[in-house]
Order: sequence, then structure tokens, then C-alpha cells
Amino acid sequence: MSYIKNAYKYPYITDLINNGGGLNIEYTYQLGVVAIAFDEGGTVWEGKKEYESIEELLDDAEAGIKKWMDEHW
Repeated sequence: MSYIKNAYKYPYITDLINNGGGLNIEYTYQLGVVAIAFDEGGTVWEGKKEYESIEELLDDAEAGIKKWMDEHW
């Protein structure tokens, strides 16, 4: 089942989620970050403490997930 149907703008986030991973967007005090991407093996990307907008966060997540996938897939 595909959870995100339009992968045009964020293909790596889409691929991660459609293959069983996830993207949590919330402030995690213990880690000091606002977003975490993960798969069944654990964390693949951690965001910063603050972003100007949700679009900035998603763009950063897309780049971070892409980098991780390029190195591990």
C-alpha cells in the first residue's frame, strides 16, 4: 500500500514512508530536535531544533534522507 501518492516534491520521504519507515515531526526534548526520520533499523536522519517553516523542515528531511539512502541502499 502506498501512503503518499504524489512523490514529485519529496521522493525520498515518500520512498521511506511507503517502505515502512516514518517521519516524526515534533520537538523531542531529550534529543533537542524537531523531526526524526526512521526505518526498521532505527534513525536515519535528525532535524535541527528550529525551522523557519514546515517547507524548510521537509526540504532538510528530504536532503538528509536522500544522503542516508545513497550511503545505505
